[in-house]
Amino acid sequence: MMPLFPSRWVLLRRPLPLLISLFIAPFESVLRLLPVARQRRMSNPSTRWTPTSNDIQPRYTGPDPHDMTEEQAELRESIERSRTTGLSGPFGPWLAVPKIALPAQELGRLVRYETTLTFRESELVILLTGAAFKSESEFDIHVGEARKAGLSWDVIDSIPRGRLLSEEDATDDNDSPTRPEFSVENVRKLLIPKLEHDRDADFENSDVTGSAEREVAIALFTAELLERNTVSDETYDQTRRILGGQDSVLVEITSIVGYYAYVAYTLNVFKIPTSVMKRDD
Repeated sequence: MMPLFPSRWVLLRRPLPLLISLFIAPFESVLRLLPVARQRRMSNPSTRWTPTSNDIQPRYTGPDPHDMTEEQAELRESIERSRTTGLSGPFGPWLAVPKIALPAQELGRLVRYETTLTFRESELVILLTGAAFKSESEFDIHVGEARKAGLSWDVIDSIPRGRLLSEEDATDDNDSPTRPEFSVENVRKLLIPKLEHDRDADFENSDVTGSAEREVAIALFTAELLERNTVSDETYDQTRRILGGQDSVLVEITSIVGYYAYVAYTLNVFKIPTSVMKRDD
């Protein structure tokens, strides 16, 4: 026969799940809102950036879609499908010559998405290339991508870009901001200290799996290549050692620089503008 009054242990044991649920219940609505708030913060990672390329007057943006050949139209659709940045950038002019556009966009896809570099490392190389070639559109387009990858505003703002091409037509030189020119020395002085302490994981899809030592080595290798058109034996050997002794990784970095140099030349020659979000803080 069951006792009329259960023991104190039984009384304490039975309501435990109920007590837990009563404790959690007031916080459930708040917990449900956290992913939403995070997603809202992620949805516009470029809100701090003021682009300089929006007002560029284009010389040539490529063939009119209504006048495209079947080959051009198919290639255009393929690019739109496979790129996070869509048709923004050099693809418009390239479409004028499909035999150039097809291998160019395929190389771009490979160096952007198929290397062993992290997304964050890759975007760092691209921003440095855009800065060195004074390609405002390239830089503007990839600021948002770099933020998604987890690069902080401090890192992005510290990349030396010098006087921009859009500022060269200014009637009064005093109206143009003074910025440090791109050089290995300025990258080392301005960017590297920020990079060494940068782990901005504000975004859910940020890629911070690489080490700060790797990123510093990649940045210095890239900066030297961009400034001097080659790298010293010391830089080559040190970068290879830090990156695990793999020459193939240096091939990847060099390929990214080479491809985005081509992109920068295209954007600069044809004066391709871009539309990105503006800084609102």
